Amino acid sequence: FCGKQAIDDDQGQVGVALAEFLNIPHACLVTKVEVAPDKKSCTVNRQIVGGEEVVELPLPCVITTQKGLNEPRYASLPGIMKAKKKPLASVKAADLGLSACGAAAARTKGVNFSLPPARTAAKLIQGESPEEKAAKLAKVLREEAKVI
Repeated sequence: FCGKQAIDDDQGQVGVALAEFLNIPHACLVTKVEVAPDKKSCTVNRQIVGGEEVVELPLPCVITTQKGLNEPRYASLPGIMKAKKKPLASVKAADLGLSACGAAAARTKGVNFSLPPARTAAKLIQGESPEEKAAKLAKVLREEAKVI
């Protein structure tokens, strides 16, 4: 299971890249998972534009999640207090057999970042009746915006 997207670059590459790297099937934006009784496949519901798609996947597979997949469990106060007493080990990249982490090991690089173009102010269409406003709107769309 992977998340939908990263919060730093707002991309959803990890789940798909992991599935490709492992050469196993994947499904993105999953809102429901049902594992078959034989544990050899699963049926997932995934969000698509205007509806929902149901897909059956062989196991193992990679699933990227979407909000609504589960009901989160919240830590209890006794659980939080017990967790504070647990030791916290610090691990370096070399301890995990990695030569580099972070930007040094990244396989993608941001080349250019820019803000979207500034929006122009809205134009209010004035008129006495809906018909008059519609006629003025059509004229503006034809002559100024050139979209019709």
